[in-house]
Amino acid sequence: MKKKLPIVLILVFCLAFTLAACGGSAKGGTAVASPEDFPGHNIAVQTATTAADSVDEMIENGAKDIEVSRYEKVTQCFDDLSLDRVDAVYVDSVVSAYYTAGSDKYNRIWLNDVGEPMGLCFAKSSAPLEAAVEAAVDTMFFDGTMAEIAIKNFGEDFTAGLRDVTEAPVIPTDYTTIKEGILQVGAEVGYPPMEYTTDDGTEFIGFDIDVTARIGELLGLEVEIVNTAWDGIFAGLEKGQYDLIASSVSITPERQEKYILTEPYVSNALCIVVKND
Repeated sequence: MKKKLPIVLILVFCLAFTLAACGGSAKGGTAVASPEDFPGHNIAVQTATTAADSVDEMIENGAKDIEVSRYEKVTQCFDDLSLDRVDAVYVDSVVSAYYTAGSDKYNRIWLNDVGEPMGLCFAKSSAPLEAAVEAAVDTMFFDGTMAEIAIKNFGEDFTAGLRDVTEAPVIPTDYTTIKEGILQVGAEVGYPPMEYTTDDGTEFIGFDIDVTARIGELLGLEVEIVNTAWDGIFAGLEKGQYDLIASSVSITPERQEKYILTEPYVSNALCIVVKND
């Protein structure tokens, strides 16, 4: 969900600033088709995400006249897009799939060619558990379960090509969890299709929910989802409130210094979603 802006995007944003200085576009004028069109428009982002960081860096690099609407929940971004309160939503491609697949309401009109892989996140003290979970994830790639879960939740396979597992892994058993027999998973439930609730609010569903449920089965553990606000999710891991985070965590050098992250289990990239006319 959060990652420093690649150099290629900085160059794009500098170009956007140049275009704006030469006349730009006013809200309600030129449609948003790429980050170059952000000046003169209202762009919705979820706080503390890659999208929010990249817009901020665009502004820091000189782009002007970008109105940024920030929301605690990604669902609020799309609510306001549907009401024409914003011109576009800047968001993860895995999330865009939930809103655009088979929909005539929204359209994904730009996808970054710089990928942003995601991993499961552990405290540095949890290396044995991370090794067991990593082997369980490899098992899911080996037996095809991961692809099945991806297609179920995304309508396409955002896990394809990430791991080449040619033989069934051996899952280590020399690990412990905070609560014996239970795998506690921190997640911000409210980020469809990764982790969210049924319409009646009684059940957690989504890609990460399904993935961790299968991991629990492979490890012989009951899975308990700990619903945690994104802005406090890493602090909760450090305090031992759960065993791992499975909540669209982008793999970054900064995070790898502080935590253990698995190899990528789902691919992702920034994209732009607009409302169809």
